[in-house]
Amino acid sequence: MSEKKFDELQKLYDNSKVGSLVQEICEYYATLDGYEDNSYQDEIEPPEIVESVYLLFCTQSREQILDELAIVQKKYPELYRSLSGMHNTLLINMDYRSLEKSCGERIAQYAQNTSLEEVLSCAESCSRTSDNLSEAVDKFYTWLHSRRR
Repeated sequence: MSEKKFDELQKLYDNSKVGSLVQEICEYYATLDGYEDNSYQDEIEPPEIVESVYLLFCTQSREQILDELAIVQKKYPELYRSLSGMHNTLLINMDYRSLEKSCGERIAQYAQNTSLEEVLSCAESCSRTSDNLSEAVDKFYTWLHSRRR
């Protein structure tokens, strides 16, 4: 990770206007391109569904997340470059139900023997019973890992 990205990430953590989920997303995308030879795959969640999980939980509070991503875009341009594609996906999908469905389907395929309805129900439940969306994502991954065994 470049020193500029690292500095911006440190400043982002001190910005009270940006919630923990957006901070986590920024850290994920900023550090992702710093790994060589896919060595990150043992250290993070399954790369084939990470963006789908993030997008699924971003739809739980879409307007707030879009506001926070706009702050990242304006104040932390180096960080933003790493996640601009994900932000654009969230922006252009005004029908968030369609985005939820496509993300949920990818996650259901990954989880094996899990329906779209189960994925969406779990995401909603995790969001409702958590203090913040970052905590909800953690609960969701715990559930998802239990489905892969």
